[in-house]
Amino acid sequence: MMKNKLLNLFVLGFALGSNFFWMPAYTAEFVVLGDMPYGTEVKIEESYRKLITQINKESVGFVAHLGDIKSGSTLCSDEAYDRQKALFSMFVAPLIYTPGDNEWTDCHRKSNGGYDPLERLQKLRQVFFDSAYFDRNALLELDVQGRVDGRFPNFVENQMWVFSETLFVSVHIVGSNNNMESGTPAGAYEFSLRERANTHWIKQAFDRLESEKIRDIVVLFHGDPFVDWMMPEPSLMHPGFSQTIRSVLFGMAHKTEKNVLIVHGDTHRYRWDQPFLVNGSSRSNVSRLVVPGARDMRAIKISIQRERDNYYRLEMIE
Repeated sequence: MMKNKLLNLFVLGFALGSNFFWMPAYTAEFVVLGDMPYGTEVKIEESYRKLITQINKESVGFVAHLGDIKSGSTLCSDEAYDRQKALFSMFVAPLIYTPGDNEWTDCHRKSNGGYDPLERLQKLRQVFFDSAYFDRNALLELDVQGRVDGRFPNFVENQMWVFSETLFVSVHIVGSNNNMESGTPAGAYEFSLRERANTHWIKQAFDRLESEKIRDIVVLFHGDPFVDWMMPEPSLMHPGFSQTIRSVLFGMAHKTEKNVLIVHGDTHRYRWDQPFLVNGSSRSNVSRLVVPGARDMRAIKISIQRERDNYYRLEMIE
């Protein structure tokens, strides 16, 4: 009997020691990038390919491109979409994509080819969010708003998934004031519909966050709600973002004690801060990351390390 007890203690001690030894340093790791590649020059694409190669060397759960797969002064042609989709295929890890303004809202510009932005949005969804996209990301077990909510069947780009007890949600929020001021009745309707879809998607995500099985949440989108270089005097938050970001997203984030990480692109300058204020004070559990972009062609590896004082660890990939 005594011999069996000693054996059981030895086995238990070995198991605990093994678990401790093999415990990963980080609970979840993923890479984010956005606003690239900008330009059609060979050297630009070569730099982008090199960055993808570097990203592929990282052992991460997935990569997220936060939109603006082209610059605001290049063609929105079918060929341009196909070219960027081919570059996406170079990524080894599952690749999540959420659209930016350059690939649809700004396509009416003469330099972009003078396209109808809404027609380009429809084409964008067909090209990038096809069956191959979802087959490639099958391991993430994506929930897709366009598939689970009959009110918004076109919103295949709004996605949600759980990775290592973190809830991730992509939301179609873009630069250029979120396409609020398109100047056309059809554009105004698109903005209103997308506002409703995004609102429901964000609320659904935060309802899901209340589950004990989910430890924290990461929200991914393109547009910077605070800074827009098209405005002579940037305000605290532009009206195109006030409902989705200020009222809904931060309203929900204010109600939870779990950590909330908001990641977006659009303005090309790396920034790590806590700009969401309540009565003049920031919420310590709500952080924001702005990814670099354009000529600053770098990506960021994010490591969530829940058992450490530094909850998030950020590493530049270049």
